[in-house]
Amino acid sequence: MYEHRYRERKRHGEPDLPLYLYKVEHPAHVRTILPVHWHNEMEIIYLREGAARFQIESRPYVIHEGEALIVHPGELHSGVNDTGDSPVCYYSIVFKLSWLSSHHTDRIQNLYLGPLIQGTTRLPPYLSASQESMTETTLLDYIRRFITTYEHRLTAYEMILKGLLTLLVAEIYQADLIEHTDVPDKHRDMEENEQVKKVLGYMEEHFREKVQLDHLAAVVSLSRSHFCTFFKRHTGMRPMEYLNYIRVNQAADLLRDGSYNVLEAALESGYQHVSYFTKWFKQFMSMTPSEYREMYQADL
Repeated sequence: MYEHRYRERKRHGEPDLPLYLYKVEHPAHVRTILPVHWHNEMEIIYLREGAARFQIESRPYVIHEGEALIVHPGELHSGVNDTGDSPVCYYSIVFKLSWLSSHHTDRIQNLYLGPLIQGTTRLPPYLSASQESMTETTLLDYIRRFITTYEHRLTAYEMILKGLLTLLVAEIYQADLIEHTDVPDKHRDMEENEQVKKVLGYMEEHFREKVQLDHLAAVVSLSRSHFCTFFKRHTGMRPMEYLNYIRVNQAADLLRDGSYNVLEAALESGYQHVSYFTKWFKQFMSMTPSEYREMYQADL
């Protein structure tokens, strides 16, 4: 289960190996498989099973088994299982791009890695398995090899991981898949990005209170209708839907702890009526709060 906080503050990996591989599995009928959030590292999302719709900033991507997405530092991203007919499993590779850099300024740093770190060039956001291009097949193979190498962790696996990421970036350059950032568009995207983060921060701080749509719209000085369109475009969720996602995750934390009953968890998470709380809880967790609490109590 993902923590609901929109900015991940945990450290991914160790100082001398700043990367980590996460395996995320969700059963069928769980819609939100990756809540909207952002972090300062690169992330590669590889879909092992199922199909899902991810959103990076305001751009939606429907990806299928064997395909991948690349998320750049600071980008808001999220994912949902729209069909709900089958389970979803994906791997998330989170790493600092600067880990690939040399300690000395060289041609590789100046021509290739430097522009990526500075944000003047970007890796492609979507690597498709359906295209006939051998290049994209090779790129996805590097990602699959990375996952296998990380899981086995044999001697010198760290060198292989670094080599595979370097090969991935190099092959992207050779295939002319690098994207060059348009400065005006980048500034506009950054401004909207900051507005979304401002709203998410407000939700995070006030979710226990009675928050209305007008309150959220006022945070970024938009009308209700414009705000709803703006928020959904950037997060893939409706404003009140995301607010309830925060509340449900807070309640789930309390129920797992075992010291709160359903009513207490609901009240502590911003709900005044258990029936309304249960409705949203079932939507996100695919079970009632009581069933969720009992499931964790059985494991104690």
